Order: sequence, then structure tokens, then C-alpha cells
Amino acid sequence: MRFSKKRQLNCQGLDIWDTQPTHVDFRVSPVQARAIRDDHRILSRISKDSSSSIQVLESDIGALIDGESHRLAKRGLEARDNSTWFQEYHDLATITAWFQLLANSSPSLVTFVPSIGQSVEGRDIFAVRITSDVVPATPKKQIFLEGLIHAREWISGAVVQYLANQLVEGYATNTTLLDAVEFVIVPVVNPDGYSFTWTDDRLWRKNRATEGGVDLNRNFDDHWDTGGSSDNTGDETYHGPSAASEPETQALQNYFLSSVNSNVIGAIDFHSYSQLILRPFGYTGADSPDEAAHATLGSRMAADILSVNDVQYASEKSNSLYVTSGTTTDWWYTQRRIYSYAVELRPNPSDGQGFILPPDQILATGEEILKAVTGFVGYALANPLPGGSLVGNEPA
Repeated sequence: MRFSKKRQLNCQGLDIWDTQPTHVDFRVSPVQARAIRDDHRILSRISKDSSSSIQVLESDIGALIDGESHRLAKRGLEARDNSTWFQEYHDLATITAWFQLLANSSPSLVTFVPSIGQSVEGRDIFAVRITSDVVPATPKKQIFLEGLIHAREWISGAVVQYLANQLVEGYATNTTLLDAVEFVIVPVVNPDGYSFTWTDDRLWRKNRATEGGVDLNRNFDDHWDTGGSSDNTGDETYHGPSAASEPETQALQNYFLSSVNSNVIGAIDFHSYSQLILRPFGYTGADSPDEAAHATLGSRMAADILSVNDVQYASEKSNSLYVTSGTTTDWWYTQRRIYSYAVELRPNPSDGQGFILPPDQILATGEEILKAVTGFVGYALANPLPGGSLVGNEPA
């Protein structure tokens, strides 16, 4: 369902799918939908704005999920060759095996890191490092990429897989990128939650901590619990009992700050959906010290995406969309003063399918994001930010 206004909206307890300046989209059960339509008192409790209106974008999300489940059940044996891999989404075990195969097939370019830490349920969080064996005069700069911090955002994982594959396959015809930089990739930040979307609840977002899970992208140790997250354990944006309380968050923070990743100059956290390129900050409306450079690069990325499939992405500050705190991108930027973005992938907000993006859009999404990431790397190399830590010196 969509509210046409977001001003004074009480989002507590709602499963928010998308937030824009003009509206908020959220999921409700059929019983809740009928109650909201029929009882204006419920609408008034959710929004105090008398001009708010309501619209049903998709009347049966369950049917979309059932259709996806039926398609996945019929596909038979998992295909791990690249001719069919990007025609479908894949479960955690198959994704892990695919990355291991990528490393085994291209050992001079790909290093598979079996574990950078473990999840709440004891699953390994693996990483992949992609670069050539060319040793330049100075240490290579690094680009950090991650996906599936939110479990239900399957396209974010598929795009990370596509990027990894194209970096490796592309080296045969163009050595420039991997001779210059190393890509450090965490393909599945939230393995427990992602596994749960395959076995129990396709629309699960958080990790699998007790009492309903924690939103890992509100749990990072940067202005934690200062807005845009919830104290309620049942809410989708529950930030956890304390900053970096979750083992997944701890693993990501420790790995990012480890000595093997000391030359990172840019990082992207892939999400879905809404077709947005979001830059720091989320916790405050104040500009970051590098707002101009971030804005320029974000606009260039949007232009690169548009040039591939004529798909429009918007570039803006995270806080301009809505307040968030304890996020990966704010934490990256504050810790290292690097280019730091959250990219919200397809579909657009009015599509109606939300997180259930058909697999026939994987390749097209990957192609446009590859163009953006290639431009991102080139710009970051040519226009590096100062680096260093902003901790204690960031805007209030």
C-alpha cells in the first residue's frame, strides 16, 4: 500500500518497503488492508496529515512469492556455468560454491576467503578478493563492495555476483582495471537471514538474532540509535541492543579495518529497491566535508547507468530521503573518509513488485551497474578523498 504523504507518518510496526519525499510504501495483510480502507480512525493514527491518500500498488504479494517459489522448485539441478547462472537467483550454498569455483578457475585473479567471521547461527561470512598479480610501484588501491545485508533484497546479491564474474572475464580483453585496483567483496553479509528467505519467509529483512532479528544496517557503530531506527524488537529497523552488537556487524567492521584492507578508497553497499544512489550522511542533514565530490560522482554514476538501458537512478544525500543512523555507508565514510554509497537497485518505486524482482532483470541490472562501478573506480582513482578518520570531527 502507498500513502501519498510521508509527513508526520508513524511508521512504527509497519513493514516499510520504500520511502520517498512524496510517499511511503508498506506491506500489510489483507485483513489490515481492509481495516485501513474501511476505518478512517486507523488511517488517522498512522498519519496526522488530513491530505494523505492511500493506494494499493500490489493486491497480492503472496501470489508473487508463490510464483517465484514455483519457478524455483521447477528449475531442477542448479546450473553453475555462466551461460545460465544469471537467469535465476540462487541459495546460499550454491552461491558459496559458485564463488569457490570462480576462485579455483582463475587463481591468478581471485582469492576466496572462507570466513571473515560468523553469523548469529554460526554460518561463515565469506569474502572474495579480485585483482591481477601485477605488482605496481605503489600498493594497489582497493574498492569494497557488499550485498545482501538485507536478506530479502535478492537482486543485490545477484548484482554482486555479476560484477565479480565480469571483472574476471573482462581481464582477458582489458587488464587496466585489475592491474590498478583490488576489489574486496563480501557477497552475503547476512547469511542467516538470506537462508531464512529461502526456507521460511521470503520477505525477511534482518539477521536471525533472538526476538525478531536486528537490522544490520542500523547496527553499525556510527551515531547508533540517533534517528531512523527503532527500539522495538519487532520493527524492521530495530537497531539491536547496542552499537555493533551483532556478530555480522562486528565481522564486517573488523574486516574493513584490518591491515589487508588499508588502501580502500571507495565502498558501495548494494540494496533494493528504488533506483537511488545515496551518499553520506544518513544521521544528519548537514553536508559531509566531501559533499561536492560525493555529489559529482553520484551524478556521474547515475548518468552511466542511464547510458546502458535508459533506466533512471536518482543521486541524493541519504538524509534527504529519510533519516538513518548506524548504517554501513556512514560508518565507512567516518572511519576512512572515502567515497561511500548505498545503491538501491531495481525496480522503481511504482513497479509494485518491490523485492520480488523477476530474474529476467538480473542481467540488465548487472550491466548498468557494471558501467557505474567502472566509472566509480576511475573517478575515485583520479580524485581520491583525503582519507583518515573523521571520528569525533563529523557534523553533529
